[in-house]
Amino acid sequence: MDVEIRRLTPDLAEDYLYFFDHVGFTDHPEWSQCYCLHFHFENAWDSEDEGQDNPWRERAARFVREGKIQGYLAYADGQVAGWCSANDRENYAGLVRQKELLDRASRDKRVKSIVCFIVAPALRGQGIATRLLARVCEDAAREGYDLLEAYPAQDKADCYAHHHGPPRLYSKFGFYVHKKRKRDCVMRRDLKGQ
Repeated sequence: MDVEIRRLTPDLAEDYLYFFDHVGFTDHPEWSQCYCLHFHFENAWDSEDEGQDNPWRERAARFVREGKIQGYLAYADGQVAGWCSANDRENYAGLVRQKELLDRASRDKRVKSIVCFIVAPALRGQGIATRLLARVCEDAAREGYDLLEAYPAQDKADCYAHHHGPPRLYSKFGFYVHKKRKRDCVMRRDLKGQ
């Protein structure tokens, strides 16, 4: 299988939407309407786009065009097969409101946050998430970020509960547990001290 990782750009908006509409959630359709928007809002379930046929889809399309949604698409043999949401932490309103993340260790540093992984059901377990995370790490270092930060579930869980990525994936790339919380933990990788 030939896997290619591409940074999301406005010209890939249709691939992004197609992945959420038809690929990523074929085994979990009740989540297909998320379009990876949750962390972009303090209250993601507001009704800003009420009245549209599919307000979440319309909002996601607009956010991709405006560059608000950032991350990477994975293509397997030319077909969109995976997604990783990775963006400057300051661009995720849902993270900024979590004041415990703004600790002394990260206060004056550039932090890139990784909040979601989705891989096509038939292709899970074949290294696509690993390839996505490798690209995030490479680009974040090249872009001058100080820290990478992720928020995986702590306990043993199914692939749906691990939509933030499982801790073992992050551990492979040198992330460490910075803080344990009720249901998840904060994992970090220091990009300047490597």
